[in-house]
Amino acid sequence: MYLRKCFIENVGPIPEFDVELDLNTFGNPKPVILVGKNGTGKTIFLAYVLDALAELAKKKFSDIAIGQQIGQSPFFKLTSGGDIRSLSGTTLCLLEFSDADNKFCYVEKVGQIDPQSYTRKLRGRFESVQSLPENEPVYKVATGDEKQIETFFQTGAVCFFPSSRHERPHWLNFSAVENLPVFSSNQRMSGMLGKPLIVERAAEDNQQWLMDVLLDSLVDGDFVVGVPTLEEASPIYFQPQPQYLPDKYLLKVGRENVEKLLRAVLEDENAQMILNYRNALHGRVALRFGNGVIVPSLMHLSAGQALLFNLFATIIRYADIANINNSINLNEIKGIILIDEIDAHLHTDLQYKVLPKLVKLFPKVQFIITSHAPLFLLGMEHEFGAEGIQILEMPTGKQISTERFEEFLKSFEFYRQTQIFENAVEEQVLATSKPLVLTEGQTDVAYIKKALELLGHTDILQQLEIDEVGKTGKKGAEGSGCTNLDTARKFLENNQNRFPRRVLLLYDCDTNKQADNVGSLSIRCIPQNTTNTKAKKGIENLLPVELFKDDFYNVNTKDTGDGGESITKTLKKKIFCEWVCQRTEKEDFIQFQKLLVPIIREFLSVECGDETT
Repeated sequence: MYLRKCFIENVGPIPEFDVELDLNTFGNPKPVILVGKNGTGKTIFLAYVLDALAELAKKKFSDIAIGQQIGQSPFFKLTSGGDIRSLSGTTLCLLEFSDADNKFCYVEKVGQIDPQSYTRKLRGRFESVQSLPENEPVYKVATGDEKQIETFFQTGAVCFFPSSRHERPHWLNFSAVENLPVFSSNQRMSGMLGKPLIVERAAEDNQQWLMDVLLDSLVDGDFVVGVPTLEEASPIYFQPQPQYLPDKYLLKVGRENVEKLLRAVLEDENAQMILNYRNALHGRVALRFGNGVIVPSLMHLSAGQALLFNLFATIIRYADIANINNSINLNEIKGIILIDEIDAHLHTDLQYKVLPKLVKLFPKVQFIITSHAPLFLLGMEHEFGAEGIQILEMPTGKQISTERFEEFLKSFEFYRQTQIFENAVEEQVLATSKPLVLTEGQTDVAYIKKALELLGHTDILQQLEIDEVGKTGKKGAEGSGCTNLDTARKFLENNQNRFPRRVLLLYDCDTNKQADNVGSLSIRCIPQNTTNTKAKKGIENLLPVELFKDDFYNVNTKDTGDGGESITKTLKKKIFCEWVCQRTEKEDFIQFQKLLVPIIREFLSVECGDETT
């Protein structure tokens, strides 16, 4: 069960957040990373997901919230009119979790909402909770198969690590400060989950669990404890167990997996857990570094080391409670883990190198993470690949790439230009509802408009907008060219929900791009004009060869160093374009009629077809 669909409107800084969370080609969830300035709603989104998980868990477990009773229970997330975005009057949150066969929905609304007004926005999603009561000022409900809910929470790792998480240092005098846990449930009882959904500190619970893991690794396998059967009510007894080396080996794998976490966090390939004497002052589980130095307990790790180790150890422990095999096969652990400010207290190596590797150990766990650390994002892309993660910029949920953060490896200016480019593309697409043709450069726009005008296709000019990718400033074109059309394509593909307007990305003939349609986005390449043997690339290839006179070229001569000369000629594109367009000769654009106009006509016909279906 993973969170797949999210719709939030008019909550605090969030005007509208409409996002679908992705799975990879193996059906496993992509790590989701929420970025943005402080106050843009990252933690608010995590709060909604946590509240949804809590409401689902309450259906089967009685220890989810303090004071929980049948038919009445405190919410994890308080809801009030103060959460409503200014002047909107209402808020709405819809979340949908799903597995292969089941859907689990959560809804929270505040204020008077007409359900019919959301038909277009919801697009058939969240079916089980679309019947919103119009007149209830506050409404919250979660739906789903209760047996599946019980299995999910019992067998998986589900919890929220808030930004306030901490581990108490070994030097703190516990008797001098309040040390009351929010939850305390060590006994396994029917209807009790025994795994708090909010984890602020876990070292003490993990210390006890680690001792069990250590003891398991020492089991000799010669004897096992038997239990009475229904047919023969005999007392508990010991029975001989034939030695089976693979089973004995598997018991040690759980320890090895925990030590794998430990070595990554301590950045020491030879670190290991060791078992202390029973009268050891700081507990039975100690840590030994590769150089022989012994750390008496988990409490003696640094703040950053302790937080990181206990976070991932808790994931294993939660899954291990129901099935000991989960500590052996980390790649089979399932669940949803929410982490606020994952980079807190961590130095750059842990952010860039270690954290992504630890996340990757749990491919079937859905991580939903907030971060302010560009190096963590770059490390995640390095570990998972650009398509293996999902980065959402709050408050809108716009999907972006790690290129936005490479200024920390290159320069701040690169980041600024990337952001300017994305904003420029967004402005272009949102400017009007007409279909949009984006070309590689400014002269492309001039040629196409002049061709349509001279060839009598004024109807096309009225039906669509033609523009260059990026924007033109004082220094000329910024963000133009084939590479930036590629960037625009990735940006638009990843944000289909935000841009219902149809867009045609029109590449030059020399790029050899394959025709493609992705939702409202079309990709086409101008065909090659074989009659022009002089200009073989760019949109100029569509013009007659006789137009390319020597006067329109810059000639550069370079000494080759061996007595010869290298001569290069470059077309004065802007001057040439102005001259051709001012000629207003219809015959200059015959190849536009044959090769380009059909592409634009096809694009417009698809648009019309979409509107009529």
